[in-house]
Amino acid sequence: MTFLPLADTLLAAHRSATQTRYEAAFAPAGVAEAYRVQAEVAQALSAQASGWKVGFRPDGRGAFAAPILSTGVVSSGARWRLGPGIGGVKIEAELAVRLGRDLPLHPGKPYTREDLLAAIDEIFVGIELVASRFSNVDDVPFDARVADNFNNGAYVTSGGIKNFAGLDLSQIRCRLLVDGVVKNDRLGGHGDGDPLIPVVAWANVQAVAFGGLRAGQFITTGTLNDPVPLNGPAKLEASLEGIGAVNVEIVV
Repeated sequence: MTFLPLADTLLAAHRSATQTRYEAAFAPAGVAEAYRVQAEVAQALSAQASGWKVGFRPDGRGAFAAPILSTGVVSSGARWRLGPGIGGVKIEAELAVRLGRDLPLHPGKPYTREDLLAAIDEIFVGIELVASRFSNVDDVPFDARVADNFNNGAYVTSGGIKNFAGLDLSQIRCRLLVDGVVKNDRLGGHGDGDPLIPVVAWANVQAVAFGGLRAGQFITTGTLNDPVPLNGPAKLEASLEGIGAVNVEIVV
């Protein structure tokens, strides 16, 4: 039992690996309550924030973030079993960074891109499985999606590289294959051009409900491809030229 109805609903969906229907009564009273829901659900699941997904709010009010829970992180080469009641899953190939030191909030002294680069231990390619806990996801308002860890279903990590200073991260070739069929093969593709832009933005406005950015955590920067529907069991592989590759077998 948590303190908020939305948190109770999301917790039940996590535990049963099924989706539920979103109702207007679940709506959080703003983004601060959405972050509180994130924290309550993670605490009830005894899960840690292994990573974060970051981006910009569509209303122009700055950056947001959602935790990627330890219960949903899988290593490259493994199998991942989808919950029996989870539908509408989409596949995203992404650039992720792993922090080598803490990045506490610095009021009045904003982080720069150079500060972020100095704090990154490695960069790697990841695959996000995007899946809402709500069956009627199109009816879910933005802050409720934030509360639902912004539809993070699972995240596949890989080994990274530490020497990336010479790479133009906005022009990395990204390939995504599903059962050997190429679904994406292009340079760049990030919505902000430079994938580190939303990371720097979030570092400067961190919400405290879930804790700050800490050494060892990874931050995924957003999709490099148009999300690809996952229609059943499949073998997924993504690569970023000059960085590495990641693969996972999805089973049901």
